[in-house]
Amino acid sequence: MNTPILLLVYKKPETTKKVVDAIRISKVKKIYISINIPPKKNIEDLKKYKKVIEVINMIDWNCKVIIKKRTKFINAYDSYDQAIKWFFKNEKEGIILEDDTLPSTSFFIFCEKLLKKYRNHRNIAQICGTSFINKKINKSDTNYFFSNYSLCWGYATWRHSIKDHDYKMKDWKNIKKDNTFFDILNNKKFVFYWTFIFDELYSKKFKAWDYFWLYSNWKNKKISIIPKKHLVQNIGFTKDATHTKVKYRDWYNDLRPSNIKYFDNHPKKIITNVKYDLWVSQMIFKIDKFYTKKNIFYSSLRVLLSFLMFKSKQ
Repeated sequence: MNTPILLLVYKKPETTKKVVDAIRISKVKKIYISINIPPKKNIEDLKKYKKVIEVINMIDWNCKVIIKKRTKFINAYDSYDQAIKWFFKNEKEGIILEDDTLPSTSFFIFCEKLLKKYRNHRNIAQICGTSFINKKINKSDTNYFFSNYSLCWGYATWRHSIKDHDYKMKDWKNIKKDNTFFDILNNKKFVFYWTFIFDELYSKKFKAWDYFWLYSNWKNKKISIIPKKHLVQNIGFTKDATHTKVKYRDWYNDLRPSNIKYFDNHPKKIITNVKYDLWVSQMIFKIDKFYTKKNIFYSSLRVLLSFLMFKSKQ
């Protein structure tokens, strides 16, 4: 396969080996590997890190390996951000995988074909490997559709898309004020949920590259390609995970990566699947539960404040 890959690794040798083995099957010709390093005081993590290096050194098929190895620990956000910038400084397009995103063989073919087909469609942000669904696909069917969601458990994109990544969120106040996200999905729970998330991002209460990416794509009215089969599995729900800890396991964590037989049938129109977007909002991001929980909290808070104001007047 000629499309270059960026692989981000850290301290998970077991999952890293599975991902590298999947890449080996597809005989990828060029791999960029970004390796973060644990803090020097963390002896156990350093041992795991060294095992990851051993896995990387086992890449033995005919391919070019370019490694970015850090000499000191940096946080997860900066490590990811620097790796993306490094990769796309050198390549115009490519595939991004992490050490816990396990792809099927079809994922690489799917990405390579569609990177080429949609190379000049500036309204398309990326090609996702994750869909959380496994639809039956006949020979005459298309094997993908379009969504407003930019899912990052294995994906492919272009340098010109990455340039739109906006971590400063300068336009957020105006976007929030104008209720712009109702144009994406006309659902108050959807808007409520993502307004809360982006408020948290904007106020720097947490940093997540994929959420900045999602915000940037929505701001620029960009959409993504979603396969009708789940092509990448997140196998990183372990105690060593940075974000996906074991306690956060959900129904979709055990979805195995599938394969696609047919690649040459394409949708006639580039239009988002609103039903899918609502389904992902409810089943993955759980906007209904979030909306209910937050409303109960704020309702209780209003009652308490009203009571305190009443007492103060007595």
